[in-house]
Amino acid sequence: MGSGGSKKNLEPEENRGRRPSMHEITNPPPQSKDLVPCSSCSRKFAKDRIDRHKEICEKTSNKEREEFDVREQRLDGTEAIKYKDMDPVEVKTKKGDWKKTHNEIMMAIKAAKKDRPATAMNEPQVQILTN
Repeated sequence: MGSGGSKKNLEPEENRGRRPSMHEITNPPPQSKDLVPCSSCSRKFAKDRIDRHKEICEKTSNKEREEFDVREQRLDGTEAIKYKDMDPVEVKTKKGDWKKTHNEIMMAIKAAKKDRPATAMNEPQVQILTN
């Protein structure tokens, strides 16, 4: 259950002083509560509106729409438009043997640790001075 703030069901008496919106003026509420399905699209409309809808629905349902190409619109006006119709070239990259490379690096690090100078082997001596 919501708070109901702006979703109150206002009674007609409470709406008397209110000016109707443009939508209410151009689209008055239906006179009948019985809904009739449209023969073209199967949507349901009030009996007094179905004739108007059928006219519009038949006009629009017969039209074939062209498929919208987002890529073309995005490229329009850029330098990339000249490459639009080109097939992408497959770049062949040599896959490295990562495990072999990893092991070589690890062995190099171990060898470097063994061969380091004696001064680097000693732990640094840190003295903490307190007052």
